[in-house]
Amino acid sequence: MRAFTRALHSGFHRPLSSLSLMRMQGQAQIPKAASEDVKVLNSELYMVMVKHHIKEHHLDKFIECSISDGLGSVVTEEGCRRFDVIQDSSEPEKFAFTEVYDNKEAFDVHVNSPHFLKWYQTARSIQVEDPVVSFCRVLYPVHANFDSFVPENELDAGFGSLHIRHSGVEIESEMLAEYLSYVLAEAGEASKETDCLRFDVYQNLENPNEIYTYEVYSDTLAYSRHEETSSAQARAEKADQWGVGGAGEILGRNIWPPNSWNFSSGYTY
Repeated sequence: MRAFTRALHSGFHRPLSSLSLMRMQGQAQIPKAASEDVKVLNSELYMVMVKHHIKEHHLDKFIECSISDGLGSVVTEEGCRRFDVIQDSSEPEKFAFTEVYDNKEAFDVHVNSPHFLKWYQTARSIQVEDPVVSFCRVLYPVHANFDSFVPENELDAGFGSLHIRHSGVEIESEMLAEYLSYVLAEAGEASKETDCLRFDVYQNLENPNEIYTYEVYSDTLAYSRHEETSSAQARAEKADQWGVGGAGEILGRNIWPPNSWNFSSGYTY
């Protein structure tokens, strides 16, 4: 456990010793946050992007312990804004997690919490390989609502129906600035799409050449429509041309939290 904790605090975007973080559940109406409710959050936010590969016959066990950890984290930790868990639609044994903390200190509280330690005891033995964890900062949007919790819907359960893309790509150093211009242009255009609830852009703190996007759409059709836009196609072309690695992509539905929690950034133009 000590070795893992040291890795969490010092290792960025490398597989960590048998562990990581998660959450789950889903269903209900999709709330689009009103602009007046949007919180202004600054660049101190600490984003944790995780990929897990779970043993095929232990998916239910993994989901169950993660729901428990997810509820404990978002509901009881003051500094945990959200903890989204996505299951890949093509490879259901693969999961991605997007976690948002007020700062690194809030993350330190999380990894020492009883619910996280209980999750760790269960999850560490059912992973195919060590998870990949990247600690990131927000590039876009800075002024947005990152909170997921909707108190009146705390007990809603079930798998969600949103379509979510969790993607990390490492870009050639000399092309990074130009690539960012493409991905930020795409994010700006996506914010105008009615069925795109959020399009976040994050940068790995230790490896600035690795850029993540976290995209939430109302359904698969909304995602398909976005992928047909000129800005999405231009960015994808540059990622293929200039990409040299990275965490890769998880594309699927929300396991946790439910649709009735907040997925919208509340950011429109």
